[in-house]
Amino acid sequence: MVLDLHTHTTASDGTLKPMELVEKAKLIGLEVLAITDHDTVTGFHQIDDTVYKDPKLLLIRGVEISAEYPTDSLHILGYNFENSEKVEKVLNDLIEYRNKRNELILEKMNQHGFKVTMEELKKVAKGKAIGRPHFARLMVEKGYVQSMDEAFQKYLKDGGLFFVEKKRLKPEEAIELIKESGGIAILAHPYQALHDGKPYPITQDIETLEDLIKYLVSKGLDGVEAYYSTHLPGQVEELLRIAEKYNLVVTAGSDFHGDNRPNIKLGMNVPYRHVGKFLSKLF
Repeated sequence: MVLDLHTHTTASDGTLKPMELVEKAKLIGLEVLAITDHDTVTGFHQIDDTVYKDPKLLLIRGVEISAEYPTDSLHILGYNFENSEKVEKVLNDLIEYRNKRNELILEKMNQHGFKVTMEELKKVAKGKAIGRPHFARLMVEKGYVQSMDEAFQKYLKDGGLFFVEKKRLKPEEAIELIKESGGIAILAHPYQALHDGKPYPITQDIETLEDLIKYLVSKGLDGVEAYYSTHLPGQVEELLRIAEKYNLVVTAGSDFHGDNRPNIKLGMNVPYRHVGKFLSKLF
């Protein structure tokens, strides 16, 4: 089955507008597409209602909530929530705080000779939820660094010269928000929660990962993103094992961001037997 349950648009830090992403999904033959922008659901206001009636593409409303965690990479995906107004209100409050954080980052940059403005940042972001990738891209465009990776490693990573902590929900609060809104809560890219996106051996920290998932299940977690663009076969197998053990649904997502992550392509081909349980919960 060809689908993608983890994608981003210009509403957060992707480079395609919501309708552009939908059209791309249709073009490459996706059967199911979920838009899961970071900490915002505003992108769905830009979706034509006729899209939801298209028999060839099932479009799912989603979100990726950044949760408070030591590695800064524990994200909870929410799907198919009925009360989107409640989700939007909570996330908009977080975005308001993030806007204040953005001003502090800009202030730090200018203090160190990086002459940038909020107007330039908004032009790069194109959407409402401005994040660190937008700062990185602006730094590249202005010639302060050679790449977005350099911008993060030198200046924007946790503890970096321009880093400012952002307000987040606790993992259990993110799950509770999704579940109380009638949605399905999924742990995104589980291994990154342990390693902040850095490389690691396949067998490393399996027990720690299972303990984390077991705890989140006790708080209402519905499933795990077993299929992910950087997961190796052994990692997928471990997550499928954990999912079966705790009766969790399984999802598959690329984490597509368009040109912001050009090495990640839209769409994944996965066995229906693994994602069918999740899809059945949508109806």
